[in-house]
Amino acid sequence: MTAKTIRAKRAAAGIPGQAVCQLAGISRAKLSDIEREYTSVTPDELQRIDGAIDQILRTRQHLARLAAEAGLSLTGLRL
Repeated sequence: MTAKTIRAKRAAAGIPGQAVCQLAGISRAKLSDIEREYTSVTPDELQRIDGAIDQILRTRQHLARLAAEAGLSLTGLRL
C-alpha cells in the first residue's frame, strides 16, 4: 500500500477525507500531505488509513443491505 494507492482508493469510493481522518485518528492536513506525498508516512499510518477506508466501505455495504431488506433505496444519498 502506498500513498498514491490510498488516495486512488478513497477517491474511487467517493469517501470524504474528513471521514477517513476521524476513523484513522489523523488530521485532515496530514492526510492531504500523505496523499500528495509531501511528507513521509509510517507503515502504521498507511494501515490505519487503509483500515478506515475499508471500514467505511463495509458500513456502506451493510447499510445498503439493510435498506434493501426494508424495501428502501439509498439512491441519491451520500454515505
